[in-house]
This record gives sequence, C-alpha cells and structure tokens, in this order.
Amino acid sequence: MTAPSFEDFLALSVDLTAFEETDLLGTGMAHPYFAKVRAACGDEAVTALLDAHRKARTEASGAPGRHPRAPLDRDEFDRALRYRIFSDDRLGPVARNVIKLWYAGMWYALPPEWTDRYGAHAAAGTSTLGAASYQEGLLWRAIGANPQGAKAPGYGSWAQPPRIAERYLKGATR
Repeated sequence: MTAPSFEDFLALSVDLTAFEETDLLGTGMAHPYFAKVRAACGDEAVTALLDAHRKARTEASGAPGRHPRAPLDRDEFDRALRYRIFSDDRLGPVARNVIKLWYAGMWYALPPEWTDRYGAHAAAGTSTLGAASYQEGLLWRAIGANPQGAKAPGYGSWAQPPRIAERYLKGATR
C-alpha cells in the first residue's frame, strides 16, 4: 500500500469544503490536518477515502483521462460523493470529520461503531491542533466574522453583524 497523497487530500478538501485550494493552503493548516487525519484513521482508511474521491470525480467528468481538478457536472458529482463516500460506513464518518476539522478546527472522535469495526488509532479521540486551528477555521470565513478572542478586526467592528458571503448562499433557502 502506498501512503496517501497530500495533493489528493487537498483536492478532497476543496470538494468537501467548497473553498478554493489557495484558501485552504492560506490557513497554514493543510499539512497539519492531513497529518491528523492520517494519525486518527490510519493510512489505509485515508487512502480508501482518497481513491473513492478520485473515482467520484472521474464518474462525474465522464472522461477517465481528464484532469482530476477539471470542472465537473456538480449534480452528478454530488451524487457520486454520496454514493461512494457519504453512504459508506467506513468512509462517510471520516469525510464528515474532515469537513468538521476544516470548519471548526477540531478533530472529533469517530463513532464507537467505526473504531470497533476499523480499529482505534492513537490520535482518534476528540482534540484540537492548537490555537491556530481554531483561528483558521473556515467557519469564520464562511460567516464573514473573526474568531472570538483572536484576529481582532478593529475598533467598532462589533457594531455590525457578520455577513455570510454570497458564494455560500447559492442554493440556500431564505
């Protein structure tokens, strides 16, 4: 078995978070998050997740030789992700935790059923990766706010409510 690829993890993260690669790399947390997921789930599970993601992208593109980051039919890709990843007992919980890790800056313990079936790893429990993971959580960017107690935006900024960026409102009901 080959070790999971950071580039593949980054591509998965882009698709799971709806943030651009530059946004994710700009947090400074991409490498620590990749290391955390590997330590919490093991390389075998991470490789399986990345393989399933690659297959979902290929299915949605309709062309096996197409570049893995080429634009896709979004509806077809969403269906492929649900089928290959989110409905899978092994991969779904890991993918959901990757999303939570990027947005909240915390790794949440996988369900006991997952660890019973696929094995508990040393770093599998709920944990944070330090202050930077909280400060760089995508949650703050998604709602247009700064993390409480960090990244002060300036005097009087508290007078205005946070605004959710327009790109995240696409398809949302109002």
